[in-house]
Amino acid sequence: MREANTQGKGHHRRTLGLGLLLTATALAAGAIRISINGRVVPGTVVNIGGQNYVPVSALSAAGFKVSTAGGTLSITTTAGMAAAGNGTVAGGSQQLTALSGCLNQTLFNGVWRVKFSNLRLVPEDNSGRWTLDLEVRNGTSKMMTGADGMLMADSTHMAFLAADGTPMNWGTTDELNGQKFTFSQLPPSGVWRGVVTTIDGNNASAGRPPTKLLWRVAPSEGGDFAKALPWGVKDPSFRIDLTCTH
Repeated sequence: MREANTQGKGHHRRTLGLGLLLTATALAAGAIRISINGRVVPGTVVNIGGQNYVPVSALSAAGFKVSTAGGTLSITTTAGMAAAGNGTVAGGSQQLTALSGCLNQTLFNGVWRVKFSNLRLVPEDNSGRWTLDLEVRNGTSKMMTGADGMLMADSTHMAFLAADGTPMNWGTTDELNGQKFTFSQLPPSGVWRGVVTTIDGNNASAGRPPTKLLWRVAPSEGGDFAKALPWGVKDPSFRIDLTCTH
C-alpha cells in the first residue's frame, strides 16, 4: 500500500535538568547494563556487600556534570547535555525537554499516564508499518479528550526516529490511527488503548527500525484550559527509548 506522507515537525532546541532516574538491568550473561533517564550508557556495575555501585564515568557519559569539593560529590545537569552514545551531539530532537523512559514503562506528567509497548513491524502489501501499542490514562479529576493539553498523536507532535536521528514519515493511515486517541473522551482514571504507527515513507523495513519516539506535549497550545491543568513537570513531553524494556 502506497500512502501520502506527512512530515513530522516541532522539535525543540532546549534543555532541562530532569530528575535522575537510574536503573541497572541484569543481562543473561551476568553483566549489568546501566540506564540513566532511559538512556543506556557505558560502564560496569560493581556489587559490594550486596549493594550495586555505579561509576561516576557513567553519569558523565549521560551528560551530568560531576565534581568533588570539600568532601562532597556533586552531580548536576548541564545546559548542553547530550544523549549517551557514540557520535551523539547536543541539539535538535535529542535535546527536546521530556520525560524519558523505555518500553513497558509508565511515565506521568501530572495529567496523563502514558505507556508504550510491543514494537513490531506489521507487513502490509508491498511494504510494512512499524506499530507500537499505546496506553494512556487520565490522571486528573476532569473529563478529558486526547486533544486536551495538546497530547495529540499526530505527525506534528509525535516522531519516530531511526538510529541516525532521521524522523520516519507518516502516512494517511498513521494520522488516522493517532486521531483515534486524539478525539477519545476519558473520565478521571479512564484508559485508552490503541496503536500508533509509521509507514516510514512507504519504506518501513526490519533493517531500519525506529530507536526512539518523541511526543511533544505543549500546554501553551491548548489555551487557558490546558495551561491550568496540574502539570507536574516543567515540560510534559515524552521521550521513549525503543531499544530498552523496563
